[in-house]
Amino acid sequence: MIKQDMELKILKVTDGKAGHITITDGVIEAIQKNYQVQTIELKVTLRAKFFLPILKFMFNDDWLSAKIRDIDWLIPFFYKNYERPNQQIDLIISSGGDTSFINIWLTGMLDVKNIYCSGLRGIKPERFSLIISTLELDVKNSIKLEVAPTKVGSLNLSSDVTKFCEEKRIDKKEKYFVLLIGGNGAGYKYRNKDFENLVKNFMNLVIKNSAKALITTSRRTGIENEKFLEDQFSKYHEHIAYNVYFNQSPEKVVAIYLDLASAVFVTEESGSMITESLFCKKPLFTVRPKQVMDQERYRIFLDDLFSKHRMIRLNVEDDWSIIDLNKFDFSYIEKIPIDDLSEKIQPYLKELIS
Repeated sequence: MIKQDMELKILKVTDGKAGHITITDGVIEAIQKNYQVQTIELKVTLRAKFFLPILKFMFNDDWLSAKIRDIDWLIPFFYKNYERPNQQIDLIISSGGDTSFINIWLTGMLDVKNIYCSGLRGIKPERFSLIISTLELDVKNSIKLEVAPTKVGSLNLSSDVTKFCEEKRIDKKEKYFVLLIGGNGAGYKYRNKDFENLVKNFMNLVIKNSAKALITTSRRTGIENEKFLEDQFSKYHEHIAYNVYFNQSPEKVVAIYLDLASAVFVTEESGSMITESLFCKKPLFTVRPKQVMDQERYRIFLDDLFSKHRMIRLNVEDDWSIIDLNKFDFSYIEKIPIDDLSEKIQPYLKELIS
C-alpha cells in the first residue's frame, strides 16, 4: 500500500499499563500502513479512581464540558505527570478507561480529532471522533474488531528468539507449554489454593505430554503471590525450561515464549495476554479461578472467542489429568487485527485529517 505524503503528528496518551500501551501502539501501526507518522507520548496517571464518575459527569454535560475544555491548569488536579504538548498535534489516541477523559479534554483544548480504544462505559460516543472496540457499540463513529489490535513482539522477533535460546540454553526443537500468569482483576480473585491447583494441573500436563514449561508472571500477579508460586514451582524445576517472576526481576518474554510454544495457557482475567496469545495461532487454554464475579462486557468478549473455537476454557479446581490436548479443534484468527484495522480505518482517517 502506498503511504500518503503527509506526516501525521499523533499524541499517544497512556496510563503506563502495558496492556493499554500495546493496543495504542497497534492502532498507530495500523495508521502507519497508510500514513507517515510522528508519535509524541504523554504518560499520565489518574490520581484516584473516584475521580472517574466526576469526570464522566463533567464531560457528558455539554455546557460544563464546553466551559472546562480550555482550563489547562485544572488537568493536573485529576492527572499526575501532565504536560501540555508544545507542538502541533493532528490526532490523539489512547486506550483504557483512565485515559478516556484526558483524551476528550485535550481534544477540545488542542482542537484536534481523537481516537479511543475501549468500551464507552457510559461516556457519550460523540466525545470521540472514532472508537475502536471489540464490542458492538451500534454507533456510526466506531470500528468493531474481533480482538484488540495489540502490537506483539518486535520486528526482530526471529533474532530475539534465537538470542534468547542461546543465552538460556533452550533447544528450539523441544516441545514447550507456555503459562502466562496474571492476578486479581476484571472480577477475578485468586487465592493460594487457586495458584496451588494451577501449578499442579499445569505441571502435570507438561510432564504427561513430555514437554518443558515456559512460565512468566505479570505486574498484576504481585510479589506475595509470586513468592507463593515460586515455592510451588520449585517442586518441578527439572521440567521448567525458564521462568520469570516479573515483579522481582522483570523480563519481556511473552512474544518469545509464544513463538516457541506448542500450547499456551493464560489466566483468564487478562484480556491483553489472551489477545497476544491468539496471534501466535497455537492451541490456547484460558484458566479460571474458583471466585469470579463476571463483568458483562468481558464475559461477552470471552464467550465470543469460545463460541468461535479460538480457545478452550479450564477451571483451576478441575482435574486436568483426564484432558487429552489432541482432541480439541481450534479455529485460529485468519487476519491479524492490525492489518484488518489498517483497511477499516482508512475511510475514517481521510475524514479525520481533512
